[in-house]
Amino acid sequence: MITKIQGYNPAFKAAQVNIVATSDNHGNFLTWPLLAQTVQNNKKDIFIKSEDASTLNLLAIAGDWFINPSKKGFLTSPNATNGSVQNKFLNNFINFVRKQAGKDANFDALFTMGNHDLDAGDTFIYKVMKNPDMKTLITNVDIENSPGIKKIMQDSDNVVKSHIYVIPDDKNPNIQHKILFLGVTIPSMQFYNPGLLKQMTFFDDCDKKDAYLTENDLQNTFMSVKKEVDKFKSENPKGAVILMSHTGAPISKMIRKYVPDINIILNGHDHKKLTSMKDHTNIDSLGKDNEIIKAINIKFDDDGDLEKDVNTYFSQTTSKVDLDKNPLQILLYKLLSEDLKPLVSLTDISGDEAELVYTEKDIRCKNSELANWLTSAVKRTVRDITGNENVIVGIQSSIIRGGLKNDSNNLDIMKVFDGVSEDLSNIQIGTLTGEELVGLIVENITSNLKDSKRNTIIQWSDIQVNRTLISDILNKESNKSFEDAIKIRNEATNEFQLVNLEDCYTIAIGEKFLVKNDIVWPGKIRDRFTSLDETYDRLLRSYIASEEINYQLKITPKTREKRII
Repeated sequence: MITKIQGYNPAFKAAQVNIVATSDNHGNFLTWPLLAQTVQNNKKDIFIKSEDASTLNLLAIAGDWFINPSKKGFLTSPNATNGSVQNKFLNNFINFVRKQAGKDANFDALFTMGNHDLDAGDTFIYKVMKNPDMKTLITNVDIENSPGIKKIMQDSDNVVKSHIYVIPDDKNPNIQHKILFLGVTIPSMQFYNPGLLKQMTFFDDCDKKDAYLTENDLQNTFMSVKKEVDKFKSENPKGAVILMSHTGAPISKMIRKYVPDINIILNGHDHKKLTSMKDHTNIDSLGKDNEIIKAINIKFDDDGDLEKDVNTYFSQTTSKVDLDKNPLQILLYKLLSEDLKPLVSLTDISGDEAELVYTEKDIRCKNSELANWLTSAVKRTVRDITGNENVIVGIQSSIIRGGLKNDSNNLDIMKVFDGVSEDLSNIQIGTLTGEELVGLIVENITSNLKDSKRNTIIQWSDIQVNRTLISDILNKESNKSFEDAIKIRNEATNEFQLVNLEDCYTIAIGEKFLVKNDIVWPGKIRDRFTSLDETYDRLLRSYIASEEINYQLKITPKTREKRII
């Protein structure tokens, strides 16, 4: 697809920019080699005239290359963290893409932080920023209130608010074509990673989900971009402007509205693959989990006007011929050989093979055998630690990021609870009355009903929630009360029965829920909870690696029961 930005005559190419763009890779070790192979298999179409002096070649990573950097659990390297291994893959991916452009190509790599890149706080990302082969764009970081960023910017020229590339004209040595790159990160750090950023502050930082951010919430973010763009355009009226935006398309569209001189927005965070065109600004969304890359070829003509050509390449359709020779596949075998071996034997109680399937859309609002099994598995370990047979485990479904099947390996197991930072995944245990528990659950369901894609449901080990009835009550289509929609397992009979509002119930839930300030109930109850000093990931691993289970997982009637109605 060719989209006109300004007038262009293809016979008079004067300069060119080739961009390989990716985002939301989420530390997916198993598919990074295939993403790299996708670049290699299509390099002739991606890197057009790549070794010409008038061509600039770029790799653009619009956030969330990393996820959960502080997590451990590798079998090959038990002391290694997620972040350290993911960083090795980043360095190798940059070098691999550089080679595809050609040994004489003018090449650079650009990186913008995503919320998951900050899962381990700012200390980790500072180490990433020191990479000499990559520029990190921090346009909406409030540098004056970020002492850590100030320090690293003094030590490195590769951490910048924006960067201008100068490309020589292919005919006239007196003409130079310029292109400005900027990078914006979703500013809701108090929501995504509360308390983890010690020496870095974003403009408009707040405790709001991106889905609820309005234009009024983001005025300083818009101004941080507009200031850089206005200065550049005043000096280079025909210069091109590209924004790497890890904000999701709705906010990228707000930025486009406030800063109309942007030519291209490379959009991450919301996992979409679409392209949106308005006026002369394209928003190209970059998908997730190494499913796609987008190649953007920009041409300046002899008058300095622009044309853009966008191609999407799907890694699932990439030929795997010679994949074993791919440097990232070789790195995968070298660093994680033990982690690639099949571990799990998964059957149902009848002996048939089974799968605990992960479906992001469904697990956020529907009954899920995977969520049922996980809450029950974590409960078993919590019960052993506490000695409390009646503890109830709750898991925010957004932290579940992967399923299990027969022959799943250790990397699959490590991905299961990758939706929350290990630093905020500590399990907290406390006691609520039945009335309080009903209030907490109804608040969660009410939020989920408003937007099930963004406001995730809490899945419970021993609570049955009638989501449909709560919806009917809210819509005044039922005269029943909220407590009629919530039942708790009777451990003696194994049957669900109505909650007793005056009874006390012990629940275990993650710290990430209890520190929330954008909803009411966490603030009411958090002081009554204490930490088990264990995370969901460690508790799950303890369960499946225990002598009793030994990775022989079974789907039981309890796994199949209806807990969300």
